[in-house]
Amino acid sequence: MSNPNFTARLGSAGATALIADSSPSPVADTNGRPGWSYTKDAVGSQKFNYYFYSGAYENMKLKDVDSIYFLGSIDKWTDQTNEAPFFVIYTKMTGVDDEGAWYHSRHAFSLHKNSQLVRAGEKCLFYCLANPRDEFEGSRKIPFNTRLDTGAWDTNNEVLYVTLQSDSGADVGASVYSQILGMDMESFGSRVADSHIHLNLTV
Repeated sequence: MSNPNFTARLGSAGATALIADSSPSPVADTNGRPGWSYTKDAVGSQKFNYYFYSGAYENMKLKDVDSIYFLGSIDKWTDQTNEAPFFVIYTKMTGVDDEGAWYHSRHAFSLHKNSQLVRAGEKCLFYCLANPRDEFEGSRKIPFNTRLDTGAWDTNNEVLYVTLQSDSGADVGASVYSQILGMDMESFGSRVADSHIHLNLTV
């Protein structure tokens, strides 16, 4: 497994920015695992939003993203899709047919539960698009193959944010453990060759 090239420790400024408007905030895991544990603890629209890539000062396009992933587990699973988190890519505004107040398009990748086996608490490598380059010590891979587009999927659009989110419609007790957030990218421009984000979440 490759070494992490980014770390976010709970309570740090970096972690606070990454957690953004998540409610409630993630906490240390009660089972002693090294990452972050999130549990929805009240009725309503609670959810987490982990913003782990910002392209504000870069020009990476959708076509440059190879894979997006997180290493962790779905700790409560009663065979409901909304108990699983999902990935979202937001693209930069263009001034033409922008779908949001601050983004051009939104692309969500979620679990297709009828084709994938989920076990509560099993640490797996959940991903979308291509297989991650890293094997993560043989963790079972679960693809998020269902894509929902708000706005056109134009591979030349530049990426603004990449996030891992939970579903606000999940029942109280929905719980997700996250240890690593990551992304594999092809070269985009002369300043960078193929690269990756391997963000280690710590407490």
